[in-house]
Amino acid sequence: MIDYGTFLQAALTPITLISGVGLLLVSMTNRYNHSTDRLRQLIRESDAIKPRKDDDLEHAKDLIFLRVRLLRQAILLVVISGMLSAILVLTGIIEIATNSDFVVIKSSLLWAAVSLVVVSTLIFAKEVSTSMKALGLSVHH
Repeated sequence: MIDYGTFLQAALTPITLISGVGLLLVSMTNRYNHSTDRLRQLIRESDAIKPRKDDDLEHAKDLIFLRVRLLRQAILLVVISGMLSAILVLTGIIEIATNSDFVVIKSSLLWAAVSLVVVSTLIFAKEVSTSMKALGLSVHH
């Protein structure tokens, strides 16, 4: 029989990581949705003035498309991190249930999950920086 305290102790770190990943994912998804809506709006504006070309509008579209790509990458990494965290919980349960030792597997999963969050956060920071460039373009326009 699985001791509840042992199980809770083994699952606490990955479950906390999953919660943090979820909050990060909500934030990124909101920014992604806003960016795609803004990009669609700029495309409509660009189509409305054709065949004339507005360099500022094209630059704004390029910046927002870059933001969307960065956010898509960051979201993918966060989702994979959440999946690895869930596998980590499952591994902990199996380890306790079978009275086995999966320390190397669990350490590797945790290391990978946290690393993906770090890389995703760096990409997210790059997206925020790009957002500031796009905002600056709008202010100066």
